[in-house]
Amino acid sequence: MASNIAILQNDPARARNLEASVRRFSKSVFTVRSLSELRSLAATSAIRVCVADLDIVNFQEVAHLRRQLGIEIVCTHHAPDDFMWTEALGAGAIDCCYDDDAPSICQAIQKIAA
Repeated sequence: MASNIAILQNDPARARNLEASVRRFSKSVFTVRSLSELRSLAATSAIRVCVADLDIVNFQEVAHLRRQLGIEIVCTHHAPDDFMWTEALGAGAIDCCYDDDAPSICQAIQKIAA
């Protein structure tokens, strides 16, 4: 079980759906709408995993979150392609999934918990 999960998503409906789906993997799930909110949350909570929308963060920020804050990242996008998947994994993300594909996102989180 991951300690705490953050969902960085600017669509409230998608954020709620993701929150409901990933709750079983976490002690707490937090939804944030900006990178600055995520950084503030990471400073006060033991965030282990972040499901991050690539419309909000870029690949450099994914690498920074992974390297500097030790947060595992599952990237999402409304239309991820092979380039995004390759860049996301190159930046240290666990996976890059469609933002409405909760089963794939949960599967990625399970890789972290294993």
